[in-house]
Amino acid sequence: MDLDQTMERLIAVVALASLTCAVRAQEAERHLREGNARYREGDMPGAVQAYSKAEGDERAPFNRGNALYRQDSTEAALRSFEQAAAMARTPEAQARAYHNLGNGHMMRKQYQEAVQAYKEALKRVPQDNDTRYNLAYAQKMLAVQQQKQQGGKNNQDNNQEQQDKQDKEQQRKDQLEQQDGQAREQQRKQPDRIDAKDAKRMLDAAQQQEKDVQDKVRKFMQPKPAQPAEKDW
Repeated sequence: MDLDQTMERLIAVVALASLTCAVRAQEAERHLREGNARYREGDMPGAVQAYSKAEGDERAPFNRGNALYRQDSTEAALRSFEQAAAMARTPEAQARAYHNLGNGHMMRKQYQEAVQAYKEALKRVPQDNDTRYNLAYAQKMLAVQQQKQQGGKNNQDNNQEQQDKQDKEQQRKDQLEQQDGQAREQQRKQPDRIDAKDAKRMLDAAQQQEKDVQDKVRKFMQPKPAQPAEKDW
């Protein structure tokens, strides 16, 4: 094969490749236009499907991310925006992808990730006021989130400390109740003891009662007059 034939074949291959690329580009453009039309009509599932067919076009993942975002499919939208940022060929296109990536993270309350995404957008287009505003808002929300998390940790520690105190107090009460119960049980088992003073009073009362009984017996058992006494009580 001479040089002329080699060149002709190479030109044919290049032409075929160019034609193939042109056909694919036309197909992608057609699907992209279809997706845009469905997006404007509010048909987000149809828009997502059309954008997914526009392979190779850097606008497709960005637009698909927007359609997914409108459907609240935030996780899938984030993946599309990440793909769009990777495929973007200009700083402006990258900035738009990172801006919307930040919005997706904000939607999921992932404020740290949102802050990083907005910063990446501003690296490409520093004069974007919308991104600058969103960054400030994300930083504020991140600070609030971190403060709540720290407060929650402190509350958890305080609650644990309070619970430990309550447990110790309850343990002390249980021990006192146990000791009191043991004392009452021991007292119940022991015979009743009488104080010495009480014993003396009881003895004196018994003796006085006995004397009273004897006096009554003498009164009623004394002999009648003129009769001899039977017995001297």
